[in-house]
Amino acid sequence: MTTQPERLHHLLDRLLRDVLLPEEREQLAQLVREREERLTDYENRINWHTACASCARILDSAYVETVRADTAEATVARVRQAVDAGPVGSCCAHLIHAALNSPAT
Repeated sequence: MTTQPERLHHLLDRLLRDVLLPEEREQLAQLVREREERLTDYENRINWHTACASCARILDSAYVETVRADTAEATVARVRQAVDAGPVGSCCAHLIHAALNSPAT
């Protein structure tokens, strides 16, 4: 039985010689996709300065949530500013502020 790197080299050789069979094309594509995923995972670990894949995924999630929260807070600030500065009636402004200040349900 051949190892995955040997299989990859074999398929690449057949591709370069233009003798790759259709089912081998799919095998080659799958091997390349797997290598791409591994490379992306390694790059992500390097970016977070960790060797732990789980740690990198947790840091990714934390970053995404931080960006989401910052975006939401900026949106709320813009709405508050627009309500305070714009031609909104006092009753409407009061309702909008109450909606922005109410706890999430």
